[in-house]
Amino acid sequence: MKQFPFSLRFSIPAILLMSGTILVGINIQQETSYSFQRVEEDVSGNARFAGEQISGILEYLYRRGNIEQAEIAISKMQTDVNLSLGLFYNEENRVLLATQYELRNRSLQQTPAAKNALAFTQVRENLSGQIILSEDKQKIWAIYPVPLPIDSGELRPSKAGILWLAYDISRLKQRAFRDTLYGSVTSTIGLGGFCILLWFFFEKTMTKRAEQIVAVSTKIAQGELNQRLNIQGSDELAQIASAFNKMANWIQTNTEALQASETALQQANETLEERVKERTIALSQQNNKLEETLHKLQHTQAQLVQQEKMSSLGQLVAGVAHEINNPITFIHGNIIHVEGYTQDLLDFVELVQQFYPNLTSEIQDWADEVEFEFLQEDLPKTINSIKIGTKRVSDIVLSLRNFSRLDESELKEVELHDGIEGTLLILQNRLKQELAIQVVKNYSDLPLVECYPGQLNQVFMNILANAIDALETSEQENQLRQITIHTSQVDDKWVEIAIADNGCGISPSIQNQIFNPFFTTKPVGKGTGMGMAISYQIITEKHGGQLTCSSTVGTGTEFTIQIPIQQKADN
Repeated sequence: MKQFPFSLRFSIPAILLMSGTILVGINIQQETSYSFQRVEEDVSGNARFAGEQISGILEYLYRRGNIEQAEIAISKMQTDVNLSLGLFYNEENRVLLATQYELRNRSLQQTPAAKNALAFTQVRENLSGQIILSEDKQKIWAIYPVPLPIDSGELRPSKAGILWLAYDISRLKQRAFRDTLYGSVTSTIGLGGFCILLWFFFEKTMTKRAEQIVAVSTKIAQGELNQRLNIQGSDELAQIASAFNKMANWIQTNTEALQASETALQQANETLEERVKERTIALSQQNNKLEETLHKLQHTQAQLVQQEKMSSLGQLVAGVAHEINNPITFIHGNIIHVEGYTQDLLDFVELVQQFYPNLTSEIQDWADEVEFEFLQEDLPKTINSIKIGTKRVSDIVLSLRNFSRLDESELKEVELHDGIEGTLLILQNRLKQELAIQVVKNYSDLPLVECYPGQLNQVFMNILANAIDALETSEQENQLRQITIHTSQVDDKWVEIAIADNGCGISPSIQNQIFNPFFTTKPVGKGTGMGMAISYQIITEKHGGQLTCSSTVGTGTEFTIQIPIQQKADN
């Protein structure tokens, strides 16, 4: 059962008050309704009596032609205080007689009886009167026929006038309401006195004793187990008090025994908790040490693997670059001579053609077969293309050598732009695929920076490769994919390299994890999660700089590198 939310001291008077109020309200409503009904019935009876009497008098007077007496009869109706207006209409519905003289000779539509036009027709047809109550129940209309004098040749009257009487019952209803209200107030006072007596009875027999039960129960709940109820009698509350005292005795007896057992158990628990706490602290310290050692081992292992990979890759790149450099240098050096020799041969052939314009048929056939004129035009272009290609290969070999930096494992002052350009050249094939990624370079004049060139190039490679991956996975269509590289000198001690892309961006929830070892946002098998962690270590630990990331989802990501121009001795 749902808990009752209020105390008995307030709820009992409130219930009595609400019940009395509801009963008084219902009584007033019913008595008022009965009073109004009696008023309507009384006035309707009076209206019926007056209508029948006056209509009979008017019929008699009109048959005798005594119009003056008819006017007097209508005038005497004003003595009825409830009659607001009396009108007598002829057969054409024009006012012949009226209690208000100014309404005479007016048509039905110009008088207050216009809304009863339909009733006028029915009364004339049936020659029977009607008593009508208005919609607002504030007026009663009596409508009675008055047969007019018979014309010559008629056996019964064919013309009938209408007597229309209007009774205003609003004042009578107001008086009835006042009388009803006065009687109801008297009843209310009596009911209020009864409720007060009833409340005193409940206060004496129930409320005070219930409060005593609540007070003693509260004290026992607070630990005062020696409290008992002192309620005499044979009613239900006295029986509850007797049962309550027995229960309190049982609780006090068992509680004392339980407290003794609890004291002993608490002492044992305290001793055990202390031992468990000491053991838990020791285990926690050991676990923390093991986790820290494991984390360092994993990080060190990943760094060693990555460094070994980069070292092997650097040796491979350097070896390939060295092996390619020799033959390509030979080819590029000799292509200049081949170009000169070819031009000399073409000049010689042109000179021969000038002095021997009439060639033999065999020479002419040979020239047509090999398309000699096209050969003269295309051969210089072909040699020039070969020269451009060998120059391109030489630049790539130089970039590979600069990127590997096997001969620069120690600190050295270098031009940072050369390392960036070499990295871009290695990634050129990915930049010019279907996506056609545009690289915008905003280079400033930078001094030579003391650094570890090979490791710094590795950072450039990791950041640029991640930027290309982000642009390749971007779902924005018809977007110009772009990487922006901005270099600047912060002050006389620091330089800054900012690499930004306009890809999909990084969610704020994971931005603080991108430099953690083994964390990657790439699918399984496409990333180790060590590239940015090693890059962060190279910048912060090896160079004493800063590597930060700022990203907005849907806009892009920017990595900012700040390193000192001169390294400290302890770095």
